[in-house]
Amino acid sequence: MNFDIQLRFRPSEAFIGILAELNDQFFDWTDGSYDWANQTVDFLHASAPLPRFDESVFKTPLSRRAINDLLQVAIALLAGNYPLVRDYLKNLRFAFVIGYPRSGGSYLVKELLRTVGFDHTRVSEELAHDGFPDLRETWYDWAGERPYFYLQEAIFQTAEFLVIANLYYRVKSGQRAQGARLAPKKMHKMVNWAGSFKMLLGHGQADYLVTVRHPLPTAISVAEKSGGFPADGRFPALAPRSAIERWIMTDLMHLGFTMGASAAMDYFEAVFLSWSLFHTSMATSGLFLGDRDEIRLVAYGDNHHEPVVRDYRERYGDPQLAPEPFMVHDKAREDRRWIERGDASVGAVTQTWSNLGLRFPELSLQ
Repeated sequence: MNFDIQLRFRPSEAFIGILAELNDQFFDWTDGSYDWANQTVDFLHASAPLPRFDESVFKTPLSRRAINDLLQVAIALLAGNYPLVRDYLKNLRFAFVIGYPRSGGSYLVKELLRTVGFDHTRVSEELAHDGFPDLRETWYDWAGERPYFYLQEAIFQTAEFLVIANLYYRVKSGQRAQGARLAPKKMHKMVNWAGSFKMLLGHGQADYLVTVRHPLPTAISVAEKSGGFPADGRFPALAPRSAIERWIMTDLMHLGFTMGASAAMDYFEAVFLSWSLFHTSMATSGLFLGDRDEIRLVAYGDNHHEPVVRDYRERYGDPQLAPEPFMVHDKAREDRRWIERGDASVGAVTQTWSNLGLRFPELSLQ
């Protein structure tokens, strides 16, 4: 028995916005006014809304090529034709930066972009950062008053990302790229699909840089980035103030906590649970599929992050171009109880990794 299936594909705002920029019609995301990798200023950012474009933006030769490539790659992903996707990406090499928020990933992406000649403030957050493609661990959700199928959306967004990254770096790199073009990308959501991504791209076709930070300074940094530590010390599950806090809330829900229990939870405890879930999931996600040496674990700190940048400058850029200093702020608290609780989270994750034959990096309170 045969079934005829029709799929309706609506391009995401990220894809349309980057495509419009490539057609010199939209620069609000890349005018240099928003530094998504700023290490010293914690602030909440509302990105410029995407304007409505007329049909002309989709009728240029570049756009027609992008849309044709997108349909071909999306169909290949749905059909499991990974050799076609690999061939399409043969001149692009991703450098995926994967890590829990506030672990130094944005710094690495910024410095890798500088390595290949890009000003990171002129590269959209949508292309370089971790919101796009939206890879979810669940298939279903609600969008307004209707059911929403995230699996289909995630596959289409993956196709969008692969196509727009391929075209972006081909157009923007010009003659700067020698051999395969390096495409840095913060990609913490890959943990949800890591094994599938590695099988799709193939051995030796991408770099995987895993940033890791102690959960206590991570929690303090998350609070600062979200507008400050809550006055009552509780996690604001009922009204999360940032994308990171919404992500933590989702993690708590997946662990079986009710909304009321999450709202009554100490802020540090909420982050510690989310942090532990992320790193436990990472170990079993398929990220280490194939050659474990493809994964480079980068503990938090200038003595770990800056050497990574220098290594890439040797391979892809100017070895004389020094990395910008990695800013380390002392976020350790005097409260011995929370230091011990954070250390316990590190110990538990370290043991889990060890049980699976993996080595978790040693972490300091910074």
